[in-house]
Amino acid sequence: MVKRLQKRRSDPDPSLTMSQPEKEPDNKQRRLAPLGPAGFNARTRMKCPGHKLSSSRLAKLALAIAAALPGTGQAEAGDAALARRAMHLLRDHCVRCHNAKKTKGDLNLTERALALKGGGEGPALLPGQAAESHMFQFLHPDSDPHMPPKKQLSDEQIATLGQWIDAGAKWLPGELVIEAKSVDPAKLGRLPAGYRPVFALALSPDDRQLAAGHGSLVTVHNLAEKDKPPLAKLTGHRDAVQSIAWSPDGQRLATGGFRKVLLWNTADWSSAGEIIDLPGRVTAMTFTVSNAALATASNAPGQAGEIALWNVTDLARGLAWQAHNGTVFDLAIAPDGETLASAGADKLVRFWSLAKGEQVMQIEAHTAPVLSLAYKPDGALLASGGADKELKIWDTKTREQKNLVTGHPGNVAAIAWPEKKAELITASDDGALRLCNETSKSPGKTWAKAAGLLHCLAATADGKLLYGGADNGRVYAWDRTGKITRTLEPAKP
Repeated sequence: MVKRLQKRRSDPDPSLTMSQPEKEPDNKQRRLAPLGPAGFNARTRMKCPGHKLSSSRLAKLALAIAAALPGTGQAEAGDAALARRAMHLLRDHCVRCHNAKKTKGDLNLTERALALKGGGEGPALLPGQAAESHMFQFLHPDSDPHMPPKKQLSDEQIATLGQWIDAGAKWLPGELVIEAKSVDPAKLGRLPAGYRPVFALALSPDDRQLAAGHGSLVTVHNLAEKDKPPLAKLTGHRDAVQSIAWSPDGQRLATGGFRKVLLWNTADWSSAGEIIDLPGRVTAMTFTVSNAALATASNAPGQAGEIALWNVTDLARGLAWQAHNGTVFDLAIAPDGETLASAGADKLVRFWSLAKGEQVMQIEAHTAPVLSLAYKPDGALLASGGADKELKIWDTKTREQKNLVTGHPGNVAAIAWPEKKAELITASDDGALRLCNETSKSPGKTWAKAAGLLHCLAATADGKLLYGGADNGRVYAWDRTGKITRTLEPAKP
């Protein structure tokens, strides 16, 4: 099951239906868009500025500005308030580009020891010596390099950092953390009447049942018998359901919405528990091959996308890690069950060890957010689809791009690769499925169009039937001739 970027255009923000509003970014990345570069960006060699300031002049400048500003004099030197202001300046203007995962100029400013160590220019911070510290020097308008690269800090902000360094550069790690405002899911209002887009669906392992999120209601459709009522209608979500996963043994179904996951016993559709207090919308989920764990992807607005593993038996939280700078749009587990692939708003595909929660490989995959993933059943290749309208095929061992497929009219929202053959199927903006080949440069055939934008796609094990969820609340079924053979309507609540 996969997601697509444009669903955020039609998916109302929870903040519109709650008593305490929380405004999410209005963009097609559904949760957040990474902020532009900021912070220090030291080069291997520092060029001399056009008008070089001596160390003594820099020190005098800092002291003169500090003395002229109320509340920023020497009386505050060494005080926690000064350290907090300095930490907030680093947080807002520097740390986004100088952290463990993005070390521009080989500089990491998330810890004091790392700032003292510095990067390509040497130590960034010399406590007690603001005028000699690159962190302070590079802030001035005529400095080359200049930091932040696309913004000039005010004289007051520069003075604050100078005072803080001269006072010993007291470090407050907690002040570097960007805290996200959390919204209680129970305070969400109901979705508008008639708003039932299908953002997620999943087939049972035997292909006889299909679980689809029609808005906030999950309907379990009977595929074995036509014209029969739904097998179950599962409630409990207030926001539109974002992700659905069926365990490989068929015993559990997981449905993800806003900040929570509900689990269900498929034998009688009773509750099997819930996972709560997740950072934000649960944008992707998948069970491990062994059925032992559930992997979830979630992020709060403006925060990194987090992947977490949950023990299916007691729902205890296991390994968890920050996976992408922004939303994680899709997850896919390799057929051998050892590696998890993730697709991010940061245009990357990353591969993770499920045993250790550590990154084992990264691909700079697309020029826009990566929306969808699918492994070839033998595990040798991985397909990725992006908001750049491209489908790419990757060698999972070498990271080599094996093929680029162009010709989609919009986002490659979803991918299905059901058989160990060269053929795979994509869903795109125009409501059509496309038959692609791992070696062809363009789709080979365009199938019948659904009467609505497609958000997700699932295929039976033999690849003979495909099911796509649409923005109009319906699920469409295609056979391998490309004809729509069945339409599943949303159940009445």
